[in-house]
Amino acid sequence: MVGKASENDPRRDLIHLLQIRHELEMALSFLDGVTLEQFEDDDLRQHAVCMAVAQVGEHVKKLSKRFVMAQPEIAWKAIAGTRDWIVHDYGNLDFDEIYESVTKDAGEIMEFVSKAIDEIGVPEDSIGDAGTQALRNARSI
Repeated sequence: MVGKASENDPRRDLIHLLQIRHELEMALSFLDGVTLEQFEDDDLRQHAVCMAVAQVGEHVKKLSKRFVMAQPEIAWKAIAGTRDWIVHDYGNLDFDEIYESVTKDAGEIMEFVSKAIDEIGVPEDSIGDAGTQALRNARSI
């Protein structure tokens, strides 16, 4: 269920938002300059993109209910559902749909997530080990 684990702690939302942005950046980098036809023929790239998208969905599920409900314009439930589809039905994935979702939707979601990160702010000294790792990941791209 989306919006359960973080309760109402903006620092926990921040950690998950940083990871969502990182994974979306990774997925986009895996598809940079890659046509749909090339993607369909590249098992390694398919796995990499699907793992990044699944991680996005996993972190979406950990956003606070308060945060998710305050952002109804983002299809949080669909994003989380994509994670479930990838993880539980991998043999039946439609890679065309994955490609289209990443190439068409990821940029808009990343823009929204980046704005939310800026609004929350990044208190590097008070977000714990998971947050510090998320910051390292976010800054490495």
